[in-house]
Amino acid sequence: MGTANRVGNSAVGLVVIAIAGAIVLAMFSVRFVNVGEVGVLHTFGVVDPIPKPEGLLLKTPWASLETLSVRTQQLTMSSRSEDSGPSATDQTVRTLTSEGLTVGLDITTLFRLEFSKAPDLFQKVGPNYVEIVVRPAIRDAIRDVVGGFVAEALYTTARTEVSEKIEDQLGDLLADRGVVIESVLLRDVDLPQQITDAIERKIAAEQSIQERVFRVQEATEEANRRVEEATGIAKANNLINASLTAAVLQDKYIQALAQMESGSVVYVPTNPENGLPVILGTPGVGAGTGTSK
Repeated sequence: MGTANRVGNSAVGLVVIAIAGAIVLAMFSVRFVNVGEVGVLHTFGVVDPIPKPEGLLLKTPWASLETLSVRTQQLTMSSRSEDSGPSATDQTVRTLTSEGLTVGLDITTLFRLEFSKAPDLFQKVGPNYVEIVVRPAIRDAIRDVVGGFVAEALYTTARTEVSEKIEDQLGDLLADRGVVIESVLLRDVDLPQQITDAIERKIAAEQSIQERVFRVQEATEEANRRVEEATGIAKANNLINASLTAAVLQDKYIQALAQMESGSVVYVPTNPENGLPVILGTPGVGAGTGTSK
């Protein structure tokens, strides 16, 4: 009887131990990869080259899981240290233009980690790849690109071009690392005050010159329009004068008389010799051939 009890207790104990072991095993074997992340497994220093997608993940208890974000991330570097957060020295950006002037730039870079290259990046760089790889690449690209522009262009017309060139250079530098550059936004250019004032005065002077040139062009066009209008009127008058022969005038006079209402009285000087109306300036109509005495 006692032996049977001991065997039964042992069996119960083994079952309890098995259940506990299964629970512990499940605790170390079941993991979750959150939304917007990629999972990287490594076992005893060996990184699994296959990235793990979002959701439930089953692994061996002795394997470790690291997660990296594949969402769009933002990195802002400012010319003003107070806008750059705790690590102001690393985030402040001041560089030289082509003429040797020191300028500050406020730049925001949008980037993301490529899902398929997460294991390779984790193995070669580590989870802190933004500070190790991305930030230094941005600083180098800024210096290389800005060094090819003059300060006035940076302050006025070349901002879009500068952003595009920095974006292209970053894309080339970070593509092998698995970092995708989505956009580079040049928010502000900080120049020395005297340089800013000089550029603004130059821009104002150029705009004033352009305004005067426009006014001269406008006045010239208006004068040409009036000349063309006067020329057209003169040509029309010449055509009318050329068409008003004595016969035409006499015909118009007859038509006017025919269209008059009954009972109307019109006083018209006539030539007593032939009874035709005398039309001034047309000696051939109604005036006859006689000579005045």
